[in-house]
Amino acid sequence: MFAAEAVVTGLGFILSALLLGTLLIAAFLLPAGEPASVRKVLTRTVLNLLVLFIAFGFLVLWVQGMKLQGGNFPPAEIMLRYIARTQSGKVWLAREAYAGFLLLWTLAVMLGRGERRAVQALFVLSLPLVASRSLISHAIAVQEQTALVVTSDAVHLVVTALWAGALPVIFWVLVQCPRLASQPLPWVAVVVGRFSRVALASVAVLVLTGFYQSWIHVQSFSALLSTIYGRVLTLKLCLFFAMAVLGAWNFLCTRPELMSATALEPVRTKALRRIGAESLLGLLVLCVTGALTILPPAAHSAHQRAGQAASAPVQEAQGARKFAPADGASVMILSPKNGQLFKGDQIPVTFRLTKGKRGQHVHAYIDGELVGMFQGAEGILTGIQGGKHVLEARVVAEDHQTELDAADRVEIVVK
Repeated sequence: MFAAEAVVTGLGFILSALLLGTLLIAAFLLPAGEPASVRKVLTRTVLNLLVLFIAFGFLVLWVQGMKLQGGNFPPAEIMLRYIARTQSGKVWLAREAYAGFLLLWTLAVMLGRGERRAVQALFVLSLPLVASRSLISHAIAVQEQTALVVTSDAVHLVVTALWAGALPVIFWVLVQCPRLASQPLPWVAVVVGRFSRVALASVAVLVLTGFYQSWIHVQSFSALLSTIYGRVLTLKLCLFFAMAVLGAWNFLCTRPELMSATALEPVRTKALRRIGAESLLGLLVLCVTGALTILPPAAHSAHQRAGQAASAPVQEAQGARKFAPADGASVMILSPKNGQLFKGDQIPVTFRLTKGKRGQHVHAYIDGELVGMFQGAEGILTGIQGGKHVLEARVVAEDHQTELDAADRVEIVVK
């Protein structure tokens, strides 16, 4: 399921980026005297992308349902419970509804005169659609300064979409410009020049927010090299660096070529190749970002390794794990009760947490495998397979790695 989920998530990022990039060009980068047909084509493209986004959302929902069912076809009951009872399900529903609203707005723009201000308003309204992806990202699970972390993640997503999403659209316009307008190069050169300034600002913002996000989710250089999350992040950084280098080349060489070209001169093949290569790198960055979002952060790698080592009975796995002193921390599972029977794959959990000197939140384990992290007094575990299981709640320190000698456990049965 990992490969399918990674592909679907990556394609979702690409759709969002193309949507925002197309709107950026149509709303702000086209010069005032551009051919009227260009904005109409771009607005129609936005409409098609929104239709794809909504349709693709149901594929995302289906993949999540399969994940909950252990790879099996999900029944409607599971899908409805996922939407109604999980945060990611509620965010999915809100994003689908909001995309429908943007679709109606786009239709209204197309039926009208398609004025620049209407397209600019559509661009601004589209920003929450892209930024809201942070509400189901790793950022929302960070307990300290959550608002700052989520805001940073949202800004990172939006700026990435602006840069990586506008590039393929510019490449497409350059290829199609003889058909879009008889004298394309003057306004195309203006678009490329304006986008270059956007790209320069994007690089600066991405470096700042990317460094902050990496510090939050990785926390150590060793984790960057020793965990799957860290290695995939390293791949993303390499692609980003290559994209930045090629972008600098396009800024120094391709942009002046276009700015100095005459109206009837065809776009040079080398210029197209350079812009196309940068566009491809941008799409690859979005695909790798999709894989990162479904991998456990490197900062949690200690817990993941502990869960993987716990294939033996839970008591043996606990004996192999080292716990810090409780220092007054304790946790008591209030529900489920010991021996409670559940029908379905979702387990509602409530507990009483005493933080003591070092405790900060609770990690939930099923048969020694980390399956949830809770800050409040309740939560829902999903995707629990049928059979008899041991549910353990353990108090964890603020660093997400130091487990305290403060736990409670019950046995449950899932049918």
